[in-house]
Amino acid sequence: MDISNLLLDFRITSHCNLGCDLCFRNPGIKDSSLSSALNVIERMYKMGFRRIGFTGGEPTSRDDFINMIEYAKQMGFMTYLSTVGHRFTMDHERLNSILDWVGIPIDGIDRHVNSEIRSDKMSNQHRVIKNILTWLPDNNNRINIKLTTVVSQSNINMLSDIVSWVEALPYKIQAWRFYQFCPLGVGKEKRDKLEINTDLFTYKMKILKKQHPGTPISWATFEERDKANVVMEPNFDIIIPDGENYTLLGNMLTNSPEEIIDAIFGNNEIMQKCENNRFWLDEREFIV
Repeated sequence: MDISNLLLDFRITSHCNLGCDLCFRNPGIKDSSLSSALNVIERMYKMGFRRIGFTGGEPTSRDDFINMIEYAKQMGFMTYLSTVGHRFTMDHERLNSILDWVGIPIDGIDRHVNSEIRSDKMSNQHRVIKNILTWLPDNNNRINIKLTTVVSQSNINMLSDIVSWVEALPYKIQAWRFYQFCPLGVGKEKRDKLEINTDLFTYKMKILKKQHPGTPISWATFEERDKANVVMEPNFDIIIPDGENYTLLGNMLTNSPEEIIDAIFGNNEIMQKCENNRFWLDEREFIV
């Protein structure tokens, strides 16, 4: 993997008021200004980065999140947005020409499971997905849709029901990633409630793939995701998940390009894991 193929996740905000139990953000980091964020995006491009993900917190809680995506697309980036999707149809017209991928979570198909895994404020998340996938076929969509599901004690035995429910909706998604619950960030406090055994997770995933061969299902264990995401915090610190913590690699604004590139790309384990974790970007071709 070279620098142009690495998807760097930019947490443009640590703010989110949804209170999800499984969240792995680092709360309390102050947002950067728009001008500083745009300068860093430009610096990334000059360094050779060509893939950028906008995450949080909830990135759409920033009024200027579309300005960042638009600037990145104008620079020449492949753009990805990770969001709960509550604003997606509202913002779709502005995003349709500048956003390549959107990742939206679905962890259950009833209010009880959604509340148990995430929070009461997310109890209707399956309805958000239904509204989006029902609305898209008639709206000239050019954005790849990726669903994400965090597999935990609360939903491990209903995964096939969730997939069947989505398969019955009119829009066909481009990718679906299932993740073993990771005890990171805020989610570390909920490990007793949500954590599942790796062998069980893998076993259930293999069965799910056989049950739904027409759906683009893939998955990653906690170990496979460990050190497999390069993340830039709102203050431009560059971190990677490392066990149950995050390891600091540098700062995109204050460290030299050489120091940053060496910290990320000088580690073969990080590179191999990042490549394995992001293969869906290359294998899924969007069809209008």
